[in-house]
Amino acid sequence: MEPWQSAKRAIDLYPGACESAEVTASRRAYRVGQFRTTLLYLRAIAWEFRFTLLILLSLVGLGTLLFFMSPGEFPEGQHSVLNSAFASWMAMFAQTICDVPKAWYITVVYSLYPIFGFLLIGEGVVRLALLMFSRRHGMKEWMRVMASTYRDHIVVCGIGKLGTRVIEQLVSAGLPVVAVEKDEAARFGPHVRAMNVPLVHGDMKDDGVLATAGIPLASVVIIATNDDMANLEVALDARRMNPKIRVVMRLFEQNIAQKISNAFLVDVAFSASHLAAPIVAAMSVGGKVLASTVIAGVPHVTAEVTVSEGSTLDGQSVGEVQRAYGCKLLAQTPAAGSAELSPAESETVRAGDVLTVHLPSAGLVRLAGAGGERAG
Repeated sequence: MEPWQSAKRAIDLYPGACESAEVTASRRAYRVGQFRTTLLYLRAIAWEFRFTLLILLSLVGLGTLLFFMSPGEFPEGQHSVLNSAFASWMAMFAQTICDVPKAWYITVVYSLYPIFGFLLIGEGVVRLALLMFSRRHGMKEWMRVMASTYRDHIVVCGIGKLGTRVIEQLVSAGLPVVAVEKDEAARFGPHVRAMNVPLVHGDMKDDGVLATAGIPLASVVIIATNDDMANLEVALDARRMNPKIRVVMRLFEQNIAQKISNAFLVDVAFSASHLAAPIVAAMSVGGKVLASTVIAGVPHVTAEVTVSEGSTLDGQSVGEVQRAYGCKLLAQTPAAGSAELSPAESETVRAGDVLTVHLPSAGLVRLAGAGGERAG
């Protein structure tokens, strides 16, 4: 997140804060950020109309030269480059500076320029109106323009359930995100647009689509579709277009994911099913997963385990539990009482306690089972 974005969040959260030097600096950074974004929008719009503007400027330049070569077309004392440019521009609107042209090429200018003016200027006005309309309604034309203004952002390819959840987490952290989705009628499309995330529609395997999403200027690309081969292809394309980009890729085959993650072209390759399997198994025996992460390539979870009377954990010390199950007790909450953070190893675990633990997800099933009632 850029400094001006942090400043905007602080200003929005504390609108009544006193005007200290820090607040003043934050407001200034926010205004600078707004000005920079506006300039990027204007540049993106100018690029969108580059061919129209180039042809229009070329015609005006040619007309300026022809008028300047014909001083007799102007009233005495008014022949100049500036007036020649004005005459050329007005010719686009069928406005003349004299009743009867004296040079044949000026006659041609007056005959053809109104047609060019109608086509170029009229077409430009209509396209600009459509662009403004698409901005209001979140249509793909404006999304493309909006995406072109992003720098050092995160590109998420695929807005299925996983991709959308990832976007939610990134947006909640205040990080700039651009999404890419092939299906224009994608189920989560409206939700992504509602988060003010630019959504670029197109095949992510197309270099043009990746360029529109800003891959050459992005810091991270997260590829979260359910097509392993397409994900790998996009990972390679992204690295080719931006050698410094961090690549995070979803793969269904865990064996392949482990091999790919060791390749220098991909920073992280993960299997969603591999990460979820131990968590789902733990939940089936009583564990409540609060969060999950990957540390050194190993899935870890933060979870709550309730200790039942007569279970294996009942009566053990905190230290014994940590050593036996390779976990770290973050908190111990008795059935009646408040939570104790980072309990001492000498503390006793009793029935009814809720243990908040952090450990490798593969060990959560065993720990959750130990916290349940003993059979028989």
